[in-house]
Amino acid sequence: MSDISFEYNIPVFAGSPDEGAEPVHRDTPCYDELDWEMTREAVTRAEELGFETAWAPDHLMLGRDRAEYECWTLLSTIAGMTDDINVGSLVLCNDYRNPALVAKMAATLDVVSEGRLELGLGAGWHEPEYDAYGWEYRDGFERLMRLDEGIRLMKRMWDADPGEGASFDGDHYTIEDAYCEPGPVQDPHPPILVGGQGEQVTLKLVAKHADVWNTDVFNGDVPTLEHKISVIEDHCETVGRDESEIEYSWDGHVICTRDEEKFDRLLDLMTPIQFEEEYQDQAPIETEEDAREYFVMGTPEECVEAIQDRVDVGVTKFQCWFVDYPDFDGMELFADEVMPAFD
Repeated sequence: MSDISFEYNIPVFAGSPDEGAEPVHRDTPCYDELDWEMTREAVTRAEELGFETAWAPDHLMLGRDRAEYECWTLLSTIAGMTDDINVGSLVLCNDYRNPALVAKMAATLDVVSEGRLELGLGAGWHEPEYDAYGWEYRDGFERLMRLDEGIRLMKRMWDADPGEGASFDGDHYTIEDAYCEPGPVQDPHPPILVGGQGEQVTLKLVAKHADVWNTDVFNGDVPTLEHKISVIEDHCETVGRDESEIEYSWDGHVICTRDEEKFDRLLDLMTPIQFEEEYQDQAPIETEEDAREYFVMGTPEECVEAIQDRVDVGVTKFQCWFVDYPDFDGMELFADEVMPAFD
């Protein structure tokens, strides 16, 4: 089995232009309306094509018409309708659910999926969702400290001996004799992916707790990946963690086609890429040259080259947003001619 894993980001919202020429959301710029049968077909196709994990973001009202599937319900449904593909959250917002409950939810999903859960976790960032749903939006450091405690609490519950409850008394969370029976199938627990970029706190949390670090679509260029990985490795030395225990994942946009007209049309939709307010300090992605730094795009041969550049700096997992969805041509060409180059 190859050390390189190709994985599928599930389109959980539509993002095509509503009024005007700009997409509502960059991840699904060709998708007009959220449709469950289309989602089901996409995941089924991804499993048939050999993608190893199906990932869902944990947001509540992104995209066109603010229509979006809830992450955990979707993952549970997909686990029930598939046999081989893993399911994962990219990433679950720590503040949206009590971590003790998440530990129980994750254990149950790991059992019913026969060990196919990958648990992605993050501190949360999308303030409009906090405001809309009535959650307190704390400052960034406090959100990160809550994530740190949340992960430690979950591990405590999973590590408890059979028949015994777990207790935890932190600054943000407290549990007493909380049982997690049945426990997860995977030993010692489902792999934990942590997403985020902050070098002093977030990446240190990665070094302490994560099995996988996940970049985001705005930090997927090779120089940034190489730098962030070096920061994590330095933190591993500080906290006494073997750096080889952590994998690195690239989460980004893919345009895979030999059709020049289609390529130009998709690139025109994607550039200049629109940013949420929280990402206004990112470097602009305005031209084809800019996009090639961040996307995997072009012919299959060009996609292979872009992936290899990231493999060379340590990335082993590739979580792909296929820009032409709901057209499956890009995903199928990628599976036929790109993925075999890394077998």
